[in-house]
Amino acid sequence: MFCKNCGEKLDTLDQKFCASCGSVISNTPDAPQAPQLKVEENRVSPTVRSVPVYESKSIKVGGPGPHSKKCFAFSIVSLGLVGAAYLFGGSNLFRYFTPFAYYYSFSPFVVIGIIATVIIHIAGLVFGILSRTNSSKAGKFEPINTLEKIGSVFGVFGIVINSIFIVLIPIILISVVIPMMLLSPY
Repeated sequence: MFCKNCGEKLDTLDQKFCASCGSVISNTPDAPQAPQLKVEENRVSPTVRSVPVYESKSIKVGGPGPHSKKCFAFSIVSLGLVGAAYLFGGSNLFRYFTPFAYYYSFSPFVVIGIIATVIIHIAGLVFGILSRTNSSKAGKFEPINTLEKIGSVFGVFGIVINSIFIVLIPIILISVVIPMMLLSPY
């Protein structure tokens, strides 16, 4: 015998309820019932896709903050020190590369100027590094702004140019100026 509601085969003839759907079974002898087809609902589970969840960043609003301003100021000082070092003592150093280099006298003032130039370049390197440090802090705590980006780029230029001169000046002293001073006819 089969359930009239869902078509499930009944376990016993004296069963009162269908085990599958729970409907009441009437025990009236009807005409032999043909088994009904069990119709299952189309229960296709939706395709589950794994979507990566990214950590959302809070949007920061406002203008340039203090770290952006420091970044820009330190980068300008770093590049300014490159120019100051050249005017103060670097120009004296590079005159030894001219064809008239043997006519220049090598005085103690030139040595003091070259040492001061190296110190100024070291200070410029420190300001370039401070600019990049403040750029990093501005990226974390402040909204994206043009002042910080320009300061960051100028800071990198300050670091690179000052580093080149810090390395280049001793090489020039050792390879050009000191031999000229020792071999100078004056």
